[in-house]
Amino acid sequence: MWLRSAAGFTTGELDSPFANFFFGGFGNNYVDHKDEKRYREYYSFPGASLNEIPGRNFVKSTIEWNLPPLRFRHAGTPGFHAAWVRPAVFLGGLVTNLDVPGARGTAANIGAQIDVRFSLLSVLDMTVSACAAVAFRERADASREGMISVKILR
Repeated sequence: MWLRSAAGFTTGELDSPFANFFFGGFGNNYVDHKDEKRYREYYSFPGASLNEIPGRNFVKSTIEWNLPPLRFRHAGTPGFHAAWVRPAVFLGGLVTNLDVPGARGTAANIGAQIDVRFSLLSVLDMTVSACAAVAFRERADASREGMISVKILR
């Protein structure tokens, strides 16, 4: 179990896009070279669209449960095989614009990610990730997001 928290503030005008933080999305690309668990970043908020939630200041916390990887004995050929699968579940909360009561926003999300590590020629690793999340916001319907990403040759 991990608890990750972040906070930030700016002093600009509330309606200026340059004085706001923006949250939303898993943050992964379809084909990526960065970390597969990008939902851990402070700006990520899976379940909401990319950069959907603005805020001049914020407090965000995420609790994450990483289960141990399930290792495969025989899943493929010696040249290309699945090495392990690792599931993770997370739950997050976000509060924005804490200093402006009329503009304050709250959001929560819950999601899961499954990573499958493949080994190519015994030395080149590739990770395929599949994720899904639901975000809940004040005065808005729940929104859903799914993501599939391939991290190649790490």
